[in-house]
Amino acid sequence: MLTNDRERKICEKYSAVGEDGRVRCRECPLVKDFAHILCKANSHYNRKRREGVYDWEEVQE
Repeated sequence: MLTNDRERKICEKYSAVGEDGRVRCRECPLVKDFAHILCKANSHYNRKRREGVYDWEEVQE
């Protein structure tokens, strides 16, 4: 979940498609866990579960 303009600009910069046809998400400072593609643009920290969860994931409790 991007919370401010600074984070949105960072995300735009690294997610833009380059001349080679690829994005640079691997280099982005907002990535939390690249193996699971968790980054600040698509996830948030759930205090009850004590882990990062995707924004679209509903907490089942």
